[in-house]
Order: sequence, then C-alpha cells, then structure tokens
Amino acid sequence: MRSLAWLLPLGLALACGSEGRKSFEEDVSGNQPGAGSSGGFGAEQGCGAGGKMCVGNDVHQCTDKGEAGAFVKTCDATGDFCVAGECKSGCDAAEQQASNVGCEFWAVDLDNEYSSFNDAAGAPWGVVVSNFGAAPAQVIVERNDAPLGAPPVVGHVVTRTIAPGQLAEIELPTREVDGSTQADNGPGTFVSPNGYRIRSSVPVVVYQFNTLRHTFSNDASLLVPKNGLGLVHRVVGWPTANPISGGFAVAGIPDHSFVTILGTEPNTKIKIVAGGPMVAGGPIPALPKGGVFEGTIGPFDVINLESTGIPGDLSGTIVEASLPVAVFTGGERGIAPIGKGVPTPPSYVEGDGHCCTDHLEEQVLPVSSYGRDFVVTRSPIRSRGWVEPDLLRFMGVAAPTEVKTSMPPPFDRFTLQPGEVKDTWTTADIVVEATEPLVIAQILVSQGFTEKAEWSGDPSLTIFPPVDQYRRDYLFQVPPSWQANFVVISAEVGADVKIDGKAPTDCVVAPAGSVKGKTWEARRCRIGEGAHKMVGDKPFGIVAYGYGSRGSYAFIGGANVRRIYVAPPLK
Repeated sequence: MRSLAWLLPLGLALACGSEGRKSFEEDVSGNQPGAGSSGGFGAEQGCGAGGKMCVGNDVHQCTDKGEAGAFVKTCDATGDFCVAGECKSGCDAAEQQASNVGCEFWAVDLDNEYSSFNDAAGAPWGVVVSNFGAAPAQVIVERNDAPLGAPPVVGHVVTRTIAPGQLAEIELPTREVDGSTQADNGPGTFVSPNGYRIRSSVPVVVYQFNTLRHTFSNDASLLVPKNGLGLVHRVVGWPTANPISGGFAVAGIPDHSFVTILGTEPNTKIKIVAGGPMVAGGPIPALPKGGVFEGTIGPFDVINLESTGIPGDLSGTIVEASLPVAVFTGGERGIAPIGKGVPTPPSYVEGDGHCCTDHLEEQVLPVSSYGRDFVVTRSPIRSRGWVEPDLLRFMGVAAPTEVKTSMPPPFDRFTLQPGEVKDTWTTADIVVEATEPLVIAQILVSQGFTEKAEWSGDPSLTIFPPVDQYRRDYLFQVPPSWQANFVVISAEVGADVKIDGKAPTDCVVAPAGSVKGKTWEARRCRIGEGAHKMVGDKPFGIVAYGYGSRGSYAFIGGANVRRIYVAPPLK
C-alpha cells in the first residue's frame, strides 16, 4: 500500500469499508424504498391515509393505499418546492432530498482526445444550468487560483441570472487535469487544484458537456449536487480504444481511461484501490491492479488516475473518502464493441475494423444509492433495415450477487463477485433483478456497427439508476448542434407521463418486462433542443440521447440518490 498526503498530514483514520449494517430494504432515515409517495424533488417516501405527498411540485392528500389523492396546492408562489407533502424554500428543500436537484455542484474538465486532426481536449467545454423554479436563479461559477497544497484562493469565473423556466449554457476555461501544458504532454495521472464549483440561489439541474458542441469526440454527464454526493464508490468503466502505441508515433496514442476524484471539503482523506494498472504521475507512483494509495485533498483538488497497458480498463476501482467527493469515470477515447461475439451488420467485412472512437464520461453515484432492480431501455435505433445492439456491462459491487435478466441464454442468469464485470449485448429493452445491488452500464456501438444509419453516432457511456431511484418529475436539457435528439422513458404500462405539460406524440413504444411486481415499457420519443420538464403520475426513468454525423451523447435525465443500501466493506 502506498500512502501520500498532498495537502495535509494524514492525521485522521481514513473512513473506509462499511457505512453500517442495515438491510437493503431500509434507508438511513427508515423510509422504505419505493413506498408509494413522492417527497419533494421526486423522492419516494412512505405516505399513509390522512397524510400529504408531493406529485412534482404539487401537494396532494394521500389515499388509504398510499397513493396521490385530492390536489391541495402548488408550491410555486415564491419559488418553494414540495418536500414530503410540505412547501419549503428552495435550497433548504434541496438539502433534505438526495437527488440531482440542488444548489451546489462540482464540475471538472475531464480528459478528452488529442490528435493531429482533433484537439477535443482543448475545445470549449462547459455546463448547462436549468432553472424550473418560480424565482430567478443567481448562479456563480468559481475556481481555485491557489497552487496545489496552498489554502484555496476562490476566484470568480462567471455569474449568470437564469429566469424561471430557462437555462444558461456556460462555457468554461480549459483546465487540464492530466498535467498537460500543451498538446498531450502530461503524464495522465496527476493531482491539481483545477476543479470548478457551481453555486445557485435556488435549486437547479446541471449537466456537463465535454465538448460543449458537437465535435469528433464528446459525451455528457449529469452532475450530482453536493447533497447527493457520498463517501464510498465502485467505478465501472470501459477499455480505452488505443491502450498501446503499436510501435509507431501517432499524436494522442496511447490513450487512456480514467477515474477522476474531485474534493469538496477541507482535509478529506482518500483511499483508492486500483481496478486496473494505473500510470504514474506527479506524486502518485504506478499502481498495479489491486494497488492501494491514500492521500488528503481539499475543495477544488482533482486526483486524475489514468490507465496504462492493455486493456486500459479501470472497472472495479474503489474510491473511499472521509467527506463527500465527486467521482467520474470515462476515457479519452472508447470504441465498441471490443472483441467478438456481438452481432455484425449485414455490410460488415471481417478485418476492416470499425470506425469510430468517441470520448466517454459519466459521474459515478455513491454505493449507498445502488439497487437490485432495473429497467434497461435500449438506445434509439440508428440503423435502417437492421437493429444495432447496445452493449451492457454488469458489475458486482460489495457482495456476490445472482443476476436474473429477461435476455435469452447465456445472458439470462449469471453470478457476479464484487468488482467483477460481465459484458453482454441486447437489441431490446430488458429488465434485471438481482439478489444484491449491482451496476449496469450501457455503451453505444461505434458507427461502423450500424447499417445505413441516418444518424451515425459513436460510443457513449450511461450508468442506469435502479427503479428504486426513479422520480415523478425531471428537469433536463437537450444541447444544440445535434442532428437528432431523443428521450427514452421507462414507465409502468398505463402511466401518464407528460413532456412540457403535454403527452408526447413522436414516440415508439415497446414492452420491457416485469420487475418489482409491475409491468414496464420503453417509450422512445424524438425531442427538440432546449429545456424540458417531464412529470408523471408514477415514478419513471429517463435517458437522453443525441446523434450526429461524427459523435453522440447519452446521459440519464435525473435520479434520486437516496441512501437505500449500506454495503459491507468493499474488496
């Protein structure tokens, strides 16, 4: 084990392992996951007859079945939000609900591709902030202008006022986290003070886009506010496209996958167990798979860890912290599929390879929010006359788990150990049930695995939330400059889901299967650019997709991050 202290001496014991021993069915406040009513920001909480519950931002009486009854009022007179059947002021309400809605977020310029014809790493990146409240949002973006190890000197980057129902696209300065000062000359693994903090006067939703516009290499991440961040994480990723140079000099090759950790509080103790070999950089030595190192970071500090060698995959990496941190997973470039066993399009010629690579990124949710039951909706089909597969990566978390899916053999049943991954594929929507919480990631195939595609697209990484973290309302945005944009809804059959106050019309509906005693379906809906609000009479999930001639994006449209699982020590 290697021990490092970047800012402060390691004077306190590192918080690691179990956060307790409660059963999966009970969260830290005693609420039963999925128990019938909606607390504010879509959080599901118990509701008995005579009580009140939230449906979106509306207060309703509870029926004797724990469902929404008579309408009481709407919490929008002064920008209030509905929380557990009561109207509460914005940021106070957000602090009480672990979800993707909040008043403080942390963003980072994740490592992207650099090549002689595409400097995506140096291209504009940024965030999009949406305000669906009734009061204007005063939003400020800040950074640390002090060198690593010195007390933070908080510098102002930009301030925006966002009117109710509007969004702001905020381009942010490039701040490399891989140690590069020009081109791609950094070591990859690096420690820097290069994070960003986003603060708002009222609850907002924030997405990070890298790059900000449609380029050859881009993806997007839903940002989790500070009230949803956690202490223990297990990272799922994807192998990098070019893990070795192959004996010739090409700019940007080899490329790397990464795990990136962003501090939010002073004197935060960090322990990392490498899921794959990591390259050395700065004060961090090279680490083999299973290698351990520890350190101390503060707000704005970024630990960027990058892969080395074949296959360039850091899945299974454990990140434990004494105070909340933001954790990201991804890669400079990814290509999919890797290897054989995935259906090929009719025009595919063996040996020709398949174009193209794309940047991958996603924020990792804390282990305490993980679940056992999933509806995994497939991406909107890009091909014509053929259906390209989606790749699915399953990962065990803290305990051995028996996984049951609605896919045909050999993917219908399998066992996962903690940190173990299993790669599968599907052309349909599926449901998944497991005996212990797990992680499910979707990777879009490269355009070379599509057939006569109207929108070619390329790989994107999405990590699905369990149905226990579904919400009744979502605020999300669709970025400009893409040829086609979609939202894919996983909803109970018969559920009433509206987009911007209306029932969606340009949708393709398909059955998904039954899980948790309910029958689910997928609704793939074409959608326009800009801000959108979705509200349903029952909890549902959403994933947003965008396709272009040379790339794609995919991100979950939101989720609760309630503490529904207290894991045993990770190993």
